Amino acid sequence: MNIKDEFCAEIRVAIGQCYELGYRPTRFEEMIAISHPVDVAKSFVISGDFQSGFKQLKKLGKLHLTVEGIMVTPKYATLFTKSELAAAKWRLDNV
Repeated sequence: MNIKDEFCAEIRVAIGQCYELGYRPTRFEEMIAISHPVDVAKSFVISGDFQSGFKQLKKLGKLHLTVEGIMVTPKYATLFTKSELAAAKWRLDNV
């Protein structure tokens, strides 16, 4: 399994954990059915808006389940530019 596939698998695990918490990220699931989770992650961090799922996971104290939280895991650093990783970290720190 390559690193992109590992990122995808970790995203899917996070989605499962969201369901266990009672949060259903259906819109996000639709997005990753169309585009690879790495591409979706990149689009999220360049967006000026915090997605509703991000806000919901913040309320639940589970930012590690957000795309941004998974992006900043060191093993996935090669999938993203330094500016994308900085944006993800900023979003996690400033929500």
